[in-house]
Amino acid sequence: MPEAGKNQLKRPVRRMNSTFRRQEIINAAFSCIEEAGHLSLSTTELASMVGISQPAIFRHFRSKQQLYDAILDEANSRILERLKSLIGQAEQWKDPLALVNSVMAAMAADFRDQPGIWLALIFSRNLREKGVAPDRSKCAANQLRYTLEKICTKAVDAGVLEQSSKPQLMSDILVSLLFGMGQEWLNRERGYDLPQKAGYAIETFLNGHRTLDESGQQDAASVHLTAIA
Repeated sequence: MPEAGKNQLKRPVRRMNSTFRRQEIINAAFSCIEEAGHLSLSTTELASMVGISQPAIFRHFRSKQQLYDAILDEANSRILERLKSLIGQAEQWKDPLALVNSVMAAMAADFRDQPGIWLALIFSRNLREKGVAPDRSKCAANQLRYTLEKICTKAVDAGVLEQSSKPQLMSDILVSLLFGMGQEWLNRERGYDLPQKAGYAIETFLNGHRTLDESGQQDAASVHLTAIA
């Protein structure tokens, strides 16, 4: 009789789908990066956050390096998809400077909402610049820089920006503004509206390169191109 009661208490263990569990681990990793402020993950803390044992992590990722690669691939993929959705319609290209502001505002809002993803990209970029990490074929930071350069180039061609403007340099500065202001926002404990403050800084920067027509108004431009390499 006791044995029967004991068996009645047993419940089948529900095994989570492997793909779902991998995604859960990656999402938890972004939270760990956000809290820690660096890319060095503690698999013990990560496992605790997911609610699994530490060895269980390595049933889904063969090594810590594979886990890092999966985290960075996911971060790049999410931001690239967001970027494509922002520039995918020809109508958006009629005013290139408005498009720059729209893209940067959306990226700043994403940084605010998902800082762990952006921090992973920033730390990865820093490691690449030091020669510690390899270049990635689809790096969201590089694609964002490329996109902004193409938009600024079209703005110069359309006479919206001064001919002396340097789109490549402008795109580098815009991406650095986004990364720098995002990190400052975190360092100041998120004490202000990041998209709003970033918007002011970006608008001020662009105003320094604007071309005005005879009436003192911004020239209109109707331009479009595919800006994802």
